[in-house]
Amino acid sequence: MTAPPGDGTRRTPRVPGSLPFLGHAVSLIRNPLVFLDRQRRYGDIVEFRIGRQPAYILNHPELVHAMLTGPSGRFDRGEIFTRARPLFGSGVAVADGKHHRDRRRVIQPLLNTTRLATYLDTMADLAAAKAASWSDGQDIDLNAEMADLTLKVVAATVFGQHLPAGFSTVVHHNLPIVVAGLARRAYGPAAALLDRIPNPERRKYRTALSDIHRVVDELISANRDSPTMARLSAGADEQQLHDDATSLLIGGSHTSAAAASWLFILLSRHPHTRQRLQEEVDRVLGDRPATPADLPELVHTRRIVQETLRLYPPIWLFPRRTAADLQLGGHSIRQGTQVFYSPYAMHRDSRWYTRPESFDPDRWDPNRQAQPPHGASIPFAAGVHGCPGGDFALAELTLLTATVSAHWNLDPASAGDPRPIAAATLGPAPIAMTVSARPRPTDPDDRPSPP
Repeated sequence: MTAPPGDGTRRTPRVPGSLPFLGHAVSLIRNPLVFLDRQRRYGDIVEFRIGRQPAYILNHPELVHAMLTGPSGRFDRGEIFTRARPLFGSGVAVADGKHHRDRRRVIQPLLNTTRLATYLDTMADLAAAKAASWSDGQDIDLNAEMADLTLKVVAATVFGQHLPAGFSTVVHHNLPIVVAGLARRAYGPAAALLDRIPNPERRKYRTALSDIHRVVDELISANRDSPTMARLSAGADEQQLHDDATSLLIGGSHTSAAAASWLFILLSRHPHTRQRLQEEVDRVLGDRPATPADLPELVHTRRIVQETLRLYPPIWLFPRRTAADLQLGGHSIRQGTQVFYSPYAMHRDSRWYTRPESFDPDRWDPNRQAQPPHGASIPFAAGVHGCPGGDFALAELTLLTATVSAHWNLDPASAGDPRPIAAATLGPAPIAMTVSARPRPTDPDDRPSPP
């Protein structure tokens, strides 16, 4: 393994191509995945520019691990997270410092291992209901179907209630508008004017944001006295309750939906892997629905989930900001500087993964090769701001994969692969998938006798 820089102060390499006043913003906005993936050639920690301000990207897992799990107080989330407040307010998804710790303590018990065990049956039932809602030969909007399912899973498990009518449709329609609007206001050259001058974009953005907040309020009102709402209300006013509910519902479902969409796209591209998956599902499940008890036996299924999260981690870029002047891997970084790490780029580094661009679930077989070092596999981040629902998502995606694969093949309805959309999450561009009943294995006793 390549060692990170030593303790001595080093000169940090800079990414070429910085433009006056803009820095590398144009490259980062136009094709962020390519920009991030190219930074490894310059070093394990690299300086680039956001406008006139220096920023850093970490390209070594030990540096990432040190930043995320080192002594507290060295980094905060920084101003980039504040730009998501029109959607999440002061919810746990964007909170920082003591406020984040306080709200995390309230929310974490809703997602711990003990509580997860009580959710698994509901996850399996909802996955089975989604699969049963399709018909042979039907074309489905894959992103919409996965968004609908993952929202229902969070509502039924964490909140213990059904979604109000039309909830998932409202979110699926409006969330891309809101995310695009947030990005324009954060990075666009005319950001200061977007909300000052009446224009069609402002009206569309504000309407979409209002619609999402409205349906979240409807969900809260539908069962205001539920145990989950009572817990979220602890030490919180009505606005904080709304913000945390939005964090759990939108943040907790949108990431899983992106991963689920990629999973079925990847299986359609790799028929041999899909066949092995279906053989495992047939052996473990037979003709019955998947249950939580099957999870330990769905080994190949879980590896497919892990490999999907490696290639397409839902959160593809994370920012932090230095809270004081500090040394990181021998490099001096001044207080208030943005420091980034990219799970997408880290997961495609040939130092940690053989043939990193290939879809190879067997790479997660511990008997086949050494597992990557800490920080080289971080689909759910780590440290105090690590995703509290990582185990929840793994179980949900494993049960969904097994349930759908027991009955259906999903294949693109038209030629061409969807491109990744690097927005709030790393989801695929909209794609229609054709549902087809998969051939069932033939029972030897049912085969006709030879003549």
